[in-house]
Amino acid sequence: MGVLFRILIVMAVLAVPMAAQAQGKIGIINLDDAMSNSSAGKSALGGLKSRFESREKALAAQGDDLKKMQDELQKKSVALSQDAMKSKAADFEAKARKYMEDRNKLQQEEQQAQQGVLQPLLTRLQKVVSDYATKNGYSVILESHSVPYFDPKLDVTAAVQAEFDKGK
Repeated sequence: MGVLFRILIVMAVLAVPMAAQAQGKIGIINLDDAMSNSSAGKSALGGLKSRFESREKALAAQGDDLKKMQDELQKKSVALSQDAMKSKAADFEAKARKYMEDRNKLQQEEQQAQQGVLQPLLTRLQKVVSDYATKNGYSVILESHSVPYFDPKLDVTAAVQAEFDKGK
């Protein structure tokens, strides 16, 4: 009985490394970093930024004007007549509403442009990740944001980014 038990223990000990080997390699990637730090991603994001930069500056100036107008209304509220105060308040509200509409419109346009520009790059990046995993024997590569903790040695972001940059 003792010999059989020892044989079972030896077999169990030998089976553990085989089970671990069967699990395969695991990699972790930060797709946002791989995309934004790649040459194609930097170029795309830079183009988007320059495309909307002037409108963002104009919108920021419009916001500054609204802030000044609000401060002026608060300072002069005691000195102005009720009719003058209502008129200035209505003017302020109309300008604030226009500012909010313009800001929302700009944000929507930026999001649509970003999706239009980055979606083809993301599709290409996903193909690079898949090819990298196959070529390097990975069973699974997980997005870093979905993993609470991982050993930094598992991070393949830089390697995948290098492959992504090669395949322009």
